Amino acid sequence: MALVDNIESSFNHLLSNYNAEHYYLAVSGGCDSMVMLSLFQKQKRTFTVLHVNYHLRGEESDGDEAIVRQFCEDHSIPFYVLSHELSKDLEDGGNLQSLARDVRYDFFKSYLSKHESAILCLAHHQDDQEETFWMAMARGGGIRAMSGMKTVEKPFLRPFLKHRKIEILNYARVQNIKWREDLSNQSNKYTRNIWRNVLLPELKAKFTHISSSVELLQDHFDEQAYHDRQVSRLLIPSTFQDFEITKEELSRLHSNQWIEFLDQMNIRKNLALPIIDLLNGENGKKIFLDSMDNGYKAVWKRENSLYFEIKTQTPSLPPVFNTFMIDSLPNKFSKTELYLDLNKIKGNLSVRRWQYGDRMCPIGLKGSKLVADILKDDKAHASDKSKHWVLVDEEKIISLIGYRIDQRALANKAPCLKLVFE
Repeated sequence: MALVDNIESSFNHLLSNYNAEHYYLAVSGGCDSMVMLSLFQKQKRTFTVLHVNYHLRGEESDGDEAIVRQFCEDHSIPFYVLSHELSKDLEDGGNLQSLARDVRYDFFKSYLSKHESAILCLAHHQDDQEETFWMAMARGGGIRAMSGMKTVEKPFLRPFLKHRKIEILNYARVQNIKWREDLSNQSNKYTRNIWRNVLLPELKAKFTHISSSVELLQDHFDEQAYHDRQVSRLLIPSTFQDFEITKEELSRLHSNQWIEFLDQMNIRKNLALPIIDLLNGENGKKIFLDSMDNGYKAVWKRENSLYFEIKTQTPSLPPVFNTFMIDSLPNKFSKTELYLDLNKIKGNLSVRRWQYGDRMCPIGLKGSKLVADILKDDKAHASDKSKHWVLVDEEKIISLIGYRIDQRALANKAPCLKLVFE
């Protein structure tokens, strides 16, 4: 039959192009995932079935688990189930579908992490894709959200994304594949079900070509999202390091490109506007990036730019200096060369990180000043402050290296000690 050939040939063609060390199948017991399981069973590939039982529907939930378990036992397929009472998670509030998704994908990831190259196969289809479009549009989602899911989106593979639900359903009937009906799909207390059961049927009845229009729009949005991602990627260094983006560079990004940038940086979308608003604040104002998946510690305002600081850095080595005696003072001085009176130096010279509470007496200033205030006045970026070094003897600071020289050990005549930083 044409239907069987179409489903099986497209499935086999897709699988032939995406080899992996191991395949995992997310199987709920519903029609779509049971068809996927049946097709995989015909393949000579190593795979494992994963199932989540939320215990939300009593015996019905157990029945879903039982049908998947029985199929796997009949065909000697490895089967693992997560038994999780989701109702307990809901005692403190929260969105049921969102919580269920988090539990489900944490379970899947725990198995994917066992392999260097593993794929999780999901049974989403074109009707799911269309619902995703309308839901994203209704909540004000961007181009990428409305472009929907991808057939290949590592580590995910969705072999039915170009097939309609009715095709999968008819295939299951022709092939005598058993499945379970989830009666909660008929309940309109869930947003997706309102679109599925009420709004979309009315739209399709009135506008018969609307599904084709949505599919065309999603293809265009997908192309635009890809372009935006490539543009935003140019702002991110190829090696993992601190970096900054100027206000001018940011002005050339439109909103979707900015969102793509944040996504690639694993920065939460709700920080999109607060980060931009940093440019209107004072130098050193910061936002901490607390995501566990984010390699960056914070983003800072730095003059007319945003500075992204990584969480861990290789400690820099202290500056190296050489000393020698000279018989005359130069006409011009620099911050990298110091001319010191040996009689004003107490003990040995050394280099250390500056510390809060450090004071020095800079040239041109009466009295002393906190090193922290000197760095602030010189507009040293707040994220850089802890990285600065000071040259000290056993009782005082001789120099805030690269910024200021203390006047208390300066030579006013030769012979004297010349100190040069490499």
